[in-house]
Amino acid sequence: MPVDDSSDVDDSMPVEPGATSESSRSRPLSGLDESEPRFVPTSEGRFAWHEEGPHNTTPPLLLLHGFTGHRDDFIGVTPRLARDRRVLAPDLRGHGDSENHAGRLGFSFEQLVNDLAAFLDALEIPQIDLLGHSFGGFIGVRFALEHPERVRSLILMCTSPETPSLMDPSGWRAATEIAEERGMEGLQPLAEGAVRRNPFRGLSAWGDAERYYAHHKRRHVSMTPESYREIGRTFFDSISMVSRLSEIRQTTRVLVGAQDAEFLPGADLFEKHLPNVRRFTVAGAEHHPHQERPDVFFEEVASHLAVVR
Repeated sequence: MPVDDSSDVDDSMPVEPGATSESSRSRPLSGLDESEPRFVPTSEGRFAWHEEGPHNTTPPLLLLHGFTGHRDDFIGVTPRLARDRRVLAPDLRGHGDSENHAGRLGFSFEQLVNDLAAFLDALEIPQIDLLGHSFGGFIGVRFALEHPERVRSLILMCTSPETPSLMDPSGWRAATEIAEERGMEGLQPLAEGAVRRNPFRGLSAWGDAERYYAHHKRRHVSMTPESYREIGRTFFDSISMVSRLSEIRQTTRVLVGAQDAEFLPGADLFEKHLPNVRRFTVAGAEHHPHQERPDVFFEEVASHLAVVR
């Protein structure tokens, strides 16, 4: 995913009550934390996020990353998305620079939904357009159900209303055991090695592959064995939300890579059960259409947002 130099935080951008920017801290030269985080204390703990774009009357677009992800998963697309609107990409609990310990409800979906509500409260944001990628989409569906007044529209990308039946948890279980024995620093090189042996389609979008591997390292070592274990358990033990999809009345765009075999069935379920949905299958993409086919991604997001204006 290419990085635009404009992804750095503009120090002239208004800072919300209680929010801070740590622009003076030492930044890595490549790969790690290429965006400058802001931090805000909330009723659920302190959360980090990156943002770009003007503060105007348009509801912000909020981007939720997936399991073991990071706000910089979106760094290559945020500048263009933010040309005429505010765009925010927070680190989820247990990821990046946000709270890395359990909340009052552990690392459950209930806790993660509460975290998002508290984050928006702290920034005084009443309503958003919400894009959830992978595990972020699991949170987005639940947030829309619990706080429908706060979600103007949804974009669900490579995600599902239930744990994919084709996804085998044995790999996660084995990785959890390694993390608990050796720490995330011990797990990370093994996870990186697996990607190096079998590179994913979107790797070329990063230009220099070593930039991606530095980002991959940051994503993993920012987690703890506890957060890796418990958030993985939240995902794999989740109950199906299919029976509640009819309650989501917001305009929804479903995006899925044509080669994303594990999440194609989830897109089918959304298309069948959501009352106000358009589904688009992205040719030539697997699990990261925003990196693998950014041209199509931008076109679909723009089309969706034009409808809900």
